[in-house]
Amino acid sequence: LRDVTKQRAFERVRSEFILRASHELRTPITGMHMAFSLLRERLSLPAGGREQELMRTVDEEMHRLVQLIDDLLNFSRYQNGVQTLRRSPCDLAELVQQTPQRFADQAAEREVAMVCEVHDALPRLNIDVVQLERLLDNLTDNALRYSNPGDKVRLGVRRHGEQVIVSVQDEGEGIPFEQQTRIFEPFVQVGRRKGGVGLGLALAREIVQLHGGQLGVQSRPGEGAKFYFSLPV
Repeated sequence: LRDVTKQRAFERVRSEFILRASHELRTPITGMHMAFSLLRERLSLPAGGREQELMRTVDEEMHRLVQLIDDLLNFSRYQNGVQTLRRSPCDLAELVQQTPQRFADQAAEREVAMVCEVHDALPRLNIDVVQLERLLDNLTDNALRYSNPGDKVRLGVRRHGEQVIVSVQDEGEGIPFEQQTRIFEPFVQVGRRKGGVGLGLALAREIVQLHGGQLGVQSRPGEGAKFYFSLPV
């Protein structure tokens, strides 16, 4: 037996702090980003100069900061039980097929091909479209980040009994066996290519579980990784 009272208390305090801090930070950071975007439009800078590159760098980093705060806020809402689903009938196959379009520029920059495979006719599911889109974006962004030039990222969706299975597979470095049980924990990162604070997969798991499904991974070191989640019909 192990007393986890202090650990649970610490996790609760940490979660509450993240929720409050993220909420307080979001408004000023978003305002700064909007003000900077307006300033950038009005400034006249020499084309190809150092100033243009610096402005682009600041814009990208501020965008990353806004995204990070959004991830922290969303994850904290799930952890504190205040996130609810706005369900509506949805064609999941169409939702999956739209994902590569949102990542077309990122995939082209990394020289990675994206393939989408839909197996069989699928029923319309009663899901939260915004949350499922966020889930697919997290998994796809993760797959692209760990892909090499010339690789493929495959998105698939199929029905298996009373479940619909969605998968996102890359051909990257894979995940060591001993780390596969930890990758869905918050603030945990594995592999050499890091980004963010390790909340993407933790948030993905929360979204799937709130829909009544399960999130898992299949991977061998050096052979890529396949993340998949199930949703009840």
